[in-house]
Amino acid sequence: MKSKKIPLPLMAAISLVTAAQATAASETAVTTLDQIVVTASRSESSVSNISGTVQVIGQQEIIQQSQPGQKLADILEQAVPGFGPSTQTVTDRTQSLRGRRALVLIDGIAQTENRQISRQLNSIRPENIERIEVISGASAIYGGGATGGIINVITRKPETDELQFASEAGFKVSGDELTTWTLNQNISGRSGAFDYLFSGTYESRGGIFDADGNRVNPDPSQVSRMDTDSKDALIKLGYDLTDQQRLEATLQFFDDQMDSDYAPDISSVPGGNIADSPAALKGLELEKQPYSQRQSIDLVYKDDDFLGNNLQAQTYYREREARFFPYPNVIRGVGTFINQSTSTAEVFGVKLNLDRSLNNQLKLSYGLDYDVDDGEQRGQLHDLAKYIASGGRVIEPTGPEYEYGPDVETKTLGLYLQTAYDLTSQLTLNGGIRYERARLDISDHMPLAETWIAPQLGITKTPLEGAVRKYDDTLFNLGFVFHLNQSNELFANYSQGFDVPDASRILRDTVSPVSRLPNSLPLPRTNISEANLDAIKTDSYELGWRGNFDNIIANVSVFYNESDKTIAFNEDYNVDLLDQKRKVYGIEGAIEYFLNDYWYVGGTYAFTEGRSYYKEIGEWLDLQAADVSPEKFTTFVAYDQGDLNVRLQSMTFLDYDKGKKVNGSTVTDLEVDGYTTVDLLVSYDLPMGTLKAGITNLLNKDYETVYSQWARTTYSGISAHKAEGRAYNLSYRVEY
Repeated sequence: MKSKKIPLPLMAAISLVTAAQATAASETAVTTLDQIVVTASRSESSVSNISGTVQVIGQQEIIQQSQPGQKLADILEQAVPGFGPSTQTVTDRTQSLRGRRALVLIDGIAQTENRQISRQLNSIRPENIERIEVISGASAIYGGGATGGIINVITRKPETDELQFASEAGFKVSGDELTTWTLNQNISGRSGAFDYLFSGTYESRGGIFDADGNRVNPDPSQVSRMDTDSKDALIKLGYDLTDQQRLEATLQFFDDQMDSDYAPDISSVPGGNIADSPAALKGLELEKQPYSQRQSIDLVYKDDDFLGNNLQAQTYYREREARFFPYPNVIRGVGTFINQSTSTAEVFGVKLNLDRSLNNQLKLSYGLDYDVDDGEQRGQLHDLAKYIASGGRVIEPTGPEYEYGPDVETKTLGLYLQTAYDLTSQLTLNGGIRYERARLDISDHMPLAETWIAPQLGITKTPLEGAVRKYDDTLFNLGFVFHLNQSNELFANYSQGFDVPDASRILRDTVSPVSRLPNSLPLPRTNISEANLDAIKTDSYELGWRGNFDNIIANVSVFYNESDKTIAFNEDYNVDLLDQKRKVYGIEGAIEYFLNDYWYVGGTYAFTEGRSYYKEIGEWLDLQAADVSPEKFTTFVAYDQGDLNVRLQSMTFLDYDKGKKVNGSTVTDLEVDGYTTVDLLVSYDLPMGTLKAGITNLLNKDYETVYSQWARTTYSGISAHKAEGRAYNLSYRVEY
C-alpha cells in the first residue's frame, strides 16, 4: 500500500498533536502511538506509555470544527466520547466527564476556584488554542477538582522564525438573519533569542433562532450567549537565555459582555411541555447586564539541566468576574425575590515541576503546587412588582448590595511524585502519590435568608459566625500498559481524585441557629463548624485497549468510579453536601477507518450510568442526565484531498428515562428526550488563504438540549429554551 496522507481525525481517542506532525506523518506512513506526546501528565509522555484513556485534539482539528458563534464546549461535545452535551449557554453545568467534574487547565494552570461557576469553557476562544489534551478518569496530578478527568488547553505559540501575520473573518446566518461575525488577527515571529505571538479575537453575536425561525429566549439562570460581544487577547513572549534555559510570559484577557433587548416571557412558563419554551420578548430594561471577564498572567522559567533534572518553575495571577442575569428566587411560605449577583475571584499560585530519567527504564516527576484563591459574591434585589407587571421586561435594582454567601479564602498545597518504569520491553508501570492540604477561611457573614426575609417580618437580622475548615489527604494512582506488539496495547489504571466543596454556595442557604426567623422555613440552621463541608474523594478504575493499524485507529475502555459523598440540589434548589454514596460506570469507544488515500469514516460511542444511595428510602436511584451524559453516538464520513476537505458528521443523544430525584420521600422521574444533529463542514485552500464553510444542524432538528430539559424542572420552567436550528457559517483565513 502506498504512503497515505493523514487526514484530520477528530473523533478518535488518539489523534495528531500539531499540523507540523501531521505533515511529517503524511510524508512517511500512518502515525504510530509513540509519536504522540502529551504534557497533561505533568511531564512529556507518549500516549503509548500512559495507563489510561488519553485524547489529543490538534490545532487543525480545532480549526475544522470551530464555527463563528461556537465556544470550546461545543467542540469538546463532538470530540470527546465521554463528555456531556453542550448547553448552548455560557455554563458547562451538564458537561460532566464520566459522570464527574472535569478540571479545566490553560497551559497547565487550573481555571477553577472554590466558587464553582462553571464558565471555564466559555472563557477562551478556539482561535487561540494550539491543542487540547484530555485525560479521562479521576486524577490528583494537578490537585483537587479533577474527579472526572483533566482538560488541558494549550495556547498557541510562534510557529516560524520569520515575522508572520494571519487574518481571519467569518460570519453566521441563523433564522434568515446575519447573527454573528468574527475577526481574528495573529502576529508572531522570532528575532534572535526572542520570540513573540500576539493574537486578538473579536466576536459579535446577535440572536439565536430555533428550527421554526423564532428567536430563542434568553436563559435567566445561567446566562445565554446571544446578544453578546466577546474580546479575547493572547500575548506570549519567550526568551532563550541559553540553549538550555528559557523564560516565557503569557498574558490573557477575555471579556464577554451581554447587551440584549430581550427577556423571557415569564407569563407563559410551560407546564412541563418540552415543545413549548418561553418566548423572547423585546423591551428588556436592565441596567447591569451579565458578563464574564478573566485576566491572567503566567511566568515560566525552564531549565533542561538543573542538577540533572528538567525544571519548570511557574507563577501566575488571575482575576475572574462574572455577573448573572436577574433570577426570581422562590422561598416557600414567604414569597419571591428577584436577585442578581456578581461573583469575583483572585487567584495567585506557584508550581514547581522537575523530571529526570535515572536510567533507560525509570522516569521520575516530582514537585509542588501552591495556590491562594480569594472569592466573594454579591447580590442585589430588584423590584418584584415591576418585574411581574412587565412580564419580566423591566428589572430595576432596589437597595444596596449584600453578601450572597460568605467570602472564602482557599489555600492549597500539594506535593507529588510520579513514576514511569519499564519493567520489560512490553510492560510499563506507572504510579504516583500526592499529598494534598487545603485550608478554607470562611468569613462572618449575613445569611441570605436573613437579608431577604428579616426586614419583611420586622425583626433583627442575625449574622453567622465564620470558621476555618482544614483538609488533608494522600492520594494514589497505579497503572500499567502492556504492549502486545507495535499496534496493540492493553492498559489498566487505578487513580484517586479529591474535591473541596464550594463552601460559599452550600452556606448561602443556611440560617443562624439563633435566628429569629420562623423555624418552619425550609432552610438549614447550623453553625458553620457543624455544616457538612467534607471533601469528596473519588476512586476511579479503568481497563482499556488501543490499537493503531495500517487502515484503522481504534480504542475502547470500561470504567467505574465511586465516592461516599454527593453534591445535590434539594426541592428548594438549595445545595446540599450529602453523606450519600455515588457510583458511576460505563464504556467508551472510538474507531476510524481509512478507505483509501482520501476517504475515511469513523465514530464514537459512550455509555455512562450512575446511581446514588438515598438513606431516607433505602434505595439506589439512577442519576439525572445533568450528572451523567445520556448514551451518545457520533459518526462521520470525510474526504481529504489536499486542498479540499469535506466532512459530514452526526451526533446522537438517546432518550434518558432513568433520572430520579427525591423530594423528601417522594421520588420524581426526570426524563430527557434524545436528539440527533447533523453538520456539514467544508474547507478549501485557495491560491491565497483558506475558505471554510459549514452548515450546523443541517436537517433543522427541532429540539431542546439536555441542559434546557433539566433546567425546566430545576428552575420552574423559566430557563427552558429551544436549541439553535439550521445555521450557515462562512469564514476566510489568510497567512502572509
